[in-house]
Amino acid sequence: MTIRSILACTYPNVRLLIIDQSSDRCTEQAIKGFRDDSRLQYIHTRLRGKSRAENLALSFITTDLVLLTDDDCEVPPDWISQMVEPFVRYPKVGVVFCNVIAAPHDSQAGFVPDCVSSRSFLVEDLAHWQTSDGLNIGIGAGMAIRREAAEMIDGFSLLFGPGSPFRSGDDTDFTLRALVAGYQVYRTHTTDIIHHGFRTYDQGRKLIRNNMFGLGGIYGQLLRHGHFFALWRYASVFMVMVIMPALNEMAHLRPPRVLGRIKWLICGLIKGLLTESPKPTYGMCETHEVDDIVELYQWG
Repeated sequence: MTIRSILACTYPNVRLLIIDQSSDRCTEQAIKGFRDDSRLQYIHTRLRGKSRAENLALSFITTDLVLLTDDDCEVPPDWISQMVEPFVRYPKVGVVFCNVIAAPHDSQAGFVPDCVSSRSFLVEDLAHWQTSDGLNIGIGAGMAIRREAAEMIDGFSLLFGPGSPFRSGDDTDFTLRALVAGYQVYRTHTTDIIHHGFRTYDQGRKLIRNNMFGLGGIYGQLLRHGHFFALWRYASVFMVMVIMPALNEMAHLRPPRVLGRIKWLICGLIKGLLTESPKPTYGMCETHEVDDIVELYQWG
């Protein structure tokens, strides 16, 4: 589904790189039907963690622009064109996000994470930071980056993202560090990715805990490096994720069920303040990490 939709995009000269971190051969077997397509490159690696996979990919990519999505997403034919356009229009843009909408699902059983904006907008600097839904400007399932910006900020931090010490937040951390480095961020609503990543509500509670811990860590790291605007953003997350939902539940005479988020936001902030940042690496991927590649080949 994901591969087929990307290769069906109408943009010329598309190259698709798949990073496979699985411990079995299921992914390799699943994509054998695309062996005749020379646009596809496949890497199977022993590395674990989303940020490591992203940095590994950046080490093998030479294009000026890189689009990222997840293996449970489906993109429309004009996705690449719509994501590239803001980079052309705004030379200082380093990151672009698009809408990620939930695929049809049983809302009684669970949910699908999404991030939808009703308008497009440009974030010129940290003073003009804004979000699409009160929490995120966008999510990594629908993200594009300028390679120059990735090199400037030494890629994705190994502290953040699934499989990392802070469990989530690789996309938000990358975006805020790009703004710190002087790049702009663009949020487009002209194209939508469909997300099929269904979660039960029990899984959703764990996801929220991880997100709160990761966001706390992001702002703790920014504060550790003297970026005090993070205090305002941290307070904003507290308002959106704790105070407003708690007030709403109390207004309906229900006990607030979101107070546990306070623990994870505070724990993340403290750990972020105390954690030393990983040392930057040339080419965004350590030499020994490249050695962790099990297979690398171009099909077609």
